[in-house]
Amino acid sequence: MNLNAKRQGVTPFSFEKPEEYKSTITELVGLLESRHLAWLDICEGENKAIIFRSNLKKSVFRNIQFGSLLINRCYIDGLCFESCDLRNIFFSNSTVTQPIHLRHCDVAGMRLLNMPLRMFIFEECTGVGQIVIA
Repeated sequence: MNLNAKRQGVTPFSFEKPEEYKSTITELVGLLESRHLAWLDICEGENKAIIFRSNLKKSVFRNIQFGSLLINRCYIDGLCFESCDLRNIFFSNSTVTQPIHLRHCDVAGMRLLNMPLRMFIFEECTGVGQIVIA
């Protein structure tokens, strides 16, 4: 376990995916704090959320135009965005174990605070040169 991540309030988890487990949700709304969001398929719907001190593992966001999304002090492992509009998404102070995949997304205006750009893999995305890094 990364002790520095633990001190910053990021708590990684190590449980395995149950057999035949699949979960699809259409909304992330409000403050989601200290949650284990694992193996989720999040598609369409209203997505205005703050994900704080949570675990995001092997989850996929599909076809979403985010109203706003803040991912702060999270432990991220195997996260993927497909065909999303990421203009109103903010990544901050998170621990990333595997690069975050962005496929066919519009990323112009996505904001990164204390998150290196090398932690993202862009596959056929637009607006990559307009990401705000602070």
